[in-house]
Amino acid sequence: MWYQKRPNGSYRFFERYNSPLTGKTRTVSVTYSKYNRSVVKDAQLELNERINAKISEEREINTNLTLRSLADKFLKLYKQQVSYSTWYSADRGLTKICNDLGNETLAKKVTTTMLNRYLDNRLYDKESPLRNGGIQLVKKHISLMFKYGVKYGYLRSNPVDKVDITWRNEREHKADEIENKYLTDKEFSKILVDCHNQRRPDLEAMFTWLYLTGMRFSEAAAIQKKNIISKNGKWYARVNGSMVVLRDKDAVGPNNYVKSSSAKTSAGNRDVLLSEGALNIAQKHCIGKKDDDFLFINSINGLPMRETAVNRYLHRVQERQHISKKLTTHIFRHTHVSKLAEMGVPLFVIKRRLGHMNSKVTELVYLHITNREENQLEQKLNQLATILLPSKNK
Repeated sequence: MWYQKRPNGSYRFFERYNSPLTGKTRTVSVTYSKYNRSVVKDAQLELNERINAKISEEREINTNLTLRSLADKFLKLYKQQVSYSTWYSADRGLTKICNDLGNETLAKKVTTTMLNRYLDNRLYDKESPLRNGGIQLVKKHISLMFKYGVKYGYLRSNPVDKVDITWRNEREHKADEIENKYLTDKEFSKILVDCHNQRRPDLEAMFTWLYLTGMRFSEAAAIQKKNIISKNGKWYARVNGSMVVLRDKDAVGPNNYVKSSSAKTSAGNRDVLLSEGALNIAQKHCIGKKDDDFLFINSINGLPMRETAVNRYLHRVQERQHISKKLTTHIFRHTHVSKLAEMGVPLFVIKRRLGHMNSKVTELVYLHITNREENQLEQKLNQLATILLPSKNK
């Protein structure tokens, strides 16, 4: 042990020890306000305690973790930090990644080159290629796992930091994609007719609600009777949570469905003004229910609505009604944006209504509609001009 007197008159005591993790010498220190025999004794004891704690901690760190073990450790902590759906997405994603790269592969042996090759292979896979957005999510899950490994000393660096993905050219797809993000009046009518023909008034009501409110499906599915409120003579639906479908084996039937304590984002917690049509749906679905009961219930099994099942139904509607657009529950949200844009509602008002902080898709749909309206205005102005101009035949 040795010591140094500091400018402020205190004394810092130092001691070295050999790290079992690196095999190199490391140093610990403690500071006392004075120097005497008693202080020296106390300093030595404290330094010894710190050294023992450091050695114990470093011995616990396993630098030979497999990918599966690293993923399990990360997911255990991640589950406490994010929503269930976000955690479940990461759990599924990392399970595939570990299977593909090898569950027993040592995490420290995974290189940037290996990840570049893996991500490019999934992006350009001949049978089931992922889109750029999908690969971005895969990269995110891998990066979060390795970042955790670095933070807790299992790894020295994150190989994802220098990953360079060969992104696909999706310019043409994106150009065609915007009009496929929302429904025309005719297409929406076809969906409602199909629900009627299939005797699914429950889905007809849900799709109409999404169309009229612009809610996310998970938000609408979690609306309870007590969430329909009146303020200043107007009616609102209070969005303060999302429907979460648990995949736990112990959760069965109604226990699979849980409302989260908050919406998807902080901006998602909001009161959505109800039109007359939306209010009629809400009031009809409140009849005979308790305050905590969900408004929208699957008429076949009596359980809350499940987005995956509803999307499968919409896929069948798409085939039966010969609709070329890919139908998912989110298309009603985008359709709501398109209708408000047609009516000239400002973008910032639409974002606030939808509970968006930022949304590229909302902005793209809005700009697409407003640009179309401007083009139609130009055509109408030209028609107006022809009325004033004298006919050449006269």
